[in-house]
Amino acid sequence: MLFTNDFNLFEVIIKVSVVLSLVMTLSLLAALILVRSRNAIYRRRQIVLTARWRDVFKRAAAGEALPEPLPEIHKQDWFTVLAIYIQFQDVRASDDIAIRLGIADYALSLLDRGDDADKIIALKVLGHLRDTRALESAVVLTSAEGPELSRTAAHCALRIDPSFIAGTLRLLLVRGDWVRSRVEMMLREVDPEALGVAMRDAIADAPQEMQARLLDYVRFCPANNAHSICDDVLNISREPEALAAALRSLAPLAQDRDHEMAVRFTNHEESIVALSALRVLRKCVRNEDKDLLVKMTSHYDYWVRLRAAEAAVQLFPTTELAEEFSASLADRYARDAIEQVLAERAMVAHRR
Repeated sequence: MLFTNDFNLFEVIIKVSVVLSLVMTLSLLAALILVRSRNAIYRRRQIVLTARWRDVFKRAAAGEALPEPLPEIHKQDWFTVLAIYIQFQDVRASDDIAIRLGIADYALSLLDRGDDADKIIALKVLGHLRDTRALESAVVLTSAEGPELSRTAAHCALRIDPSFIAGTLRLLLVRGDWVRSRVEMMLREVDPEALGVAMRDAIADAPQEMQARLLDYVRFCPANNAHSICDDVLNISREPEALAAALRSLAPLAQDRDHEMAVRFTNHEESIVALSALRVLRKCVRNEDKDLLVKMTSHYDYWVRLRAAEAAVQLFPTTELAEEFSASLADRYARDAIEQVLAERAMVAHRR
């Protein structure tokens, strides 16, 4: 009797388990169908929405008449419209549409409640529109941990308030994680004269071991400012990285008056400094430098030997004379360096 009761209880448990499994399976299937249906509806809606607003911005770009009134934007559609607008930011008429729609207001709301990706997009829009309401938030976000968020915030603040260039340069000293090409894009938008003044002050106030981070951007300043800034660093600094960066920036601007300084730093004990000095010397090389260049073509560092060879070859008007000079050298590494330079020169001439 006890055995029969236990068996009946077990049978009931099995039946209940089967029923529960069936209910769960049907529930999951219904949820899957519901999710897929909602996703399909959302995709179709996004396709229609994107096509509608891309057409609006394309008409603006082409100078055609816009639909009146402009399509209504529902709350859940704002981010999509914002993303489409970013694609047409270079078109002045698109900015007029953005102002009419109040896109800046939505972008401002993203700064308060959005994640980092949302904030980056919002900062790009607000900086492009020069919306002064975003300045305070942008300055605060320059201290964000994420490199792209902090750099975009600095770019936004710089567009809204050009005087923020001093703050941007101070940030460059400590933000080694900013993408160099993006920083260059920012600096190209700044008035060169204002950048030159701010750059001089920022480098003068920076510790010598950090000056190199700014010196690599000196080329965006006016030539006379850039030359003066490099001269100041070369006359004061004792930090090899700063000296090398100053010489690299000076090389494209080098003049005859830089010859003495180039020779002095070519003899520097640090190869990174000597290498950069040879770039300057190559622009103002003289016959009297031949002995120095012969010595440098025997340097232990390959790149120093190569740069010295490039400068030495410029002393000879013809390839034949340069080859004779190479053959007269006792050091085989010096000969190899000069022969490599001559071979590269011949290759370039052949391509032309």
